[in-house]
Amino acid sequence: MPEELRTRAAAGDTDAALHLAKKLIRGRGEGRNYEEAVEWFDAAARAGLVDALYWLGKCYLKGLGCPRDPAGGCTCLERAALQGHAGAALKLGECFEKGTGAPASSELAAYWYRKAAARGESRAYDKLLNLARRRR
Repeated sequence: MPEELRTRAAAGDTDAALHLAKKLIRGRGEGRNYEEAVEWFDAAARAGLVDALYWLGKCYLKGLGCPRDPAGGCTCLERAALQGHAGAALKLGECFEKGTGAPASSELAAYWYRKAAARGESRAYDKLLNLARRRR
């Protein structure tokens, strides 16, 4: 399966590239390879897959398979969130809440948590509640 995915991804199948990258980042089907995963996430993101952009942002935030670049990670997450990705909106809210890769801002954190909640991200409600409790 991984070789078939790799062949399809190399031939330009962006869905295969994303699927392969997720397998590589999680170590499913073969050993973990963060560097290769980032290459495939990047290829799929450049081809327009929003979920790949979200994953690429997470890699930049943590420095998985690439140099740690929190600001670059936030940029990727914002681009994905602006295209409707609920998980990216949630993660971007966390970035603003903690001041990771972006200036700390409880207002912007709440904005992105509300966006994530509106898009069906159930964890965003807890984040909003916790943020409200800390602001008191």
